[in-house]
Amino acid sequence: MPTSATSIRGLKALFFRGQLRQVGGQILIVAVMLLLAAVLLLGVNVTKLQESFGWVQETNDELVQIAEVDKRLVGNELTVRGYALTDDPIFLTYHRDEERQMNAAMAKLGKLLADDPELTQDFAQLRNLVRQRLDAFTHLVNLGPGHARDVAAAIRDPQYRAVMRATRAKVELLRSMELKQLAVQQATAAQQVKSTYRLAIGIVVLAFLFGALGLAFAQYGRGRHA
Repeated sequence: MPTSATSIRGLKALFFRGQLRQVGGQILIVAVMLLLAAVLLLGVNVTKLQESFGWVQETNDELVQIAEVDKRLVGNELTVRGYALTDDPIFLTYHRDEERQMNAAMAKLGKLLADDPELTQDFAQLRNLVRQRLDAFTHLVNLGPGHARDVAAAIRDPQYRAVMRATRAKVELLRSMELKQLAVQQATAAQQVKSTYRLAIGIVVLAFLFGALGLAFAQYGRGRHA
């Protein structure tokens, strides 16, 4: 075989092996970029989980204040009845404490719900109902001792009972809406996390395949060149 033909084939082989090494290096770069993308996706998953935990904590705080409002309503009503039955002035102190704690619970709940447009109107209605009940309690307490019959009559009054039922219904509505919102948020977050995790796993697998292919090309080109 002529020397010139052998030299040409040798040059072609060297060029091909050089190209393989170059392609192998590019494939390895792609593999690294895919791994970085997978890491970023997993970081997004962590962020979503943190947001989900934040929603749970925020909802728990709101539910605690809703329960506190409910408890103070019951506590203040029992205080008024206790005063009517015993005429013990200690119940006047209890009444003031209950009203103070009720106002504090409503203020905290208002701050927590301030950024939730779905519940703003319901909270405003609850605040109005709570104010009516507190005013009614204060009126009954201000009747002074010896007014058990008047207190009993007021408690049996249809308008008083209507406000009481409306207040309890509004408290329960806020509680159920909070739980419903949390369930929706958690379901959405769980679906997003699951989808992102699957995509990240797929990218990692693809990155390893590209890495293996790139190494194979690079090793083949280097070995043949040697």
